[in-house]
Amino acid sequence: MTLFTIARRAAVMLLLLSCCWATALVAQETRYISDMVLVPVRSGPGSDYRIINRGLPSGTVLIVFGQSDDDEWIDVESPGGTRGWIRAQYLQVDPPAALLINDLRVELEQIRGEQNRLVNQLDASSSEADKAVSMVDQLERELDTTRVELTEIKRVSAAAIELDLMNQQLVAELESERSEADLLRLENVRLRERITNNQMLDGAFAVLLGVILAVIAPRLWPRKKRQDGWS
Repeated sequence: MTLFTIARRAAVMLLLLSCCWATALVAQETRYISDMVLVPVRSGPGSDYRIINRGLPSGTVLIVFGQSDDDEWIDVESPGGTRGWIRAQYLQVDPPAALLINDLRVELEQIRGEQNRLVNQLDASSSEADKAVSMVDQLERELDTTRVELTEIKRVSAAAIELDLMNQQLVAELESERSEADLLRLENVRLRERITNNQMLDGAFAVLLGVILAVIAPRLWPRKKRQDGWS
């Protein structure tokens, strides 16, 4: 085995060991960023550059343009248009807890508002349903009343029809009675005339009989002869 081969193997082993050590360090490293922090913005990637913004509050959304060679500084731009460099340790991919809490609070308020709206809508729907049920009950009562009234109308109508028939029958009977009464009146008049005529005839007959008796009667009885000296 040549010296060059040994040196190459040793270099490879050292490279592998260094990679493993770096991976272990990265896996064990944990960073926490305070939610309440003001991060200064510098004009260049280093602490010796001047500060162009004394502090961006936690939760500020930044646009990333690049990073320094040592990955310790990030080239960013704030929403206000300020562009500069910030230490990478102050930046994170996920929103900070305070911002998440605020978002959760806003979402919770929205959920509560939606819940209240749904509750109010449910109450309104329940009220409308109660009104509908009450209206249906009222309509059913009105329908029952209408049915009773219709039955009464039918009964009254039947009675009215029967009463009309009876009235027509009574009218016919009345007309018949009137006709019969007129006939009786006419017959009575004729009878009175007949009686009057008979009475007149009887009177005339009596007068005639009296005359006859007055004329004939003396002749029916002989006169008595006088007893005097002429016999």
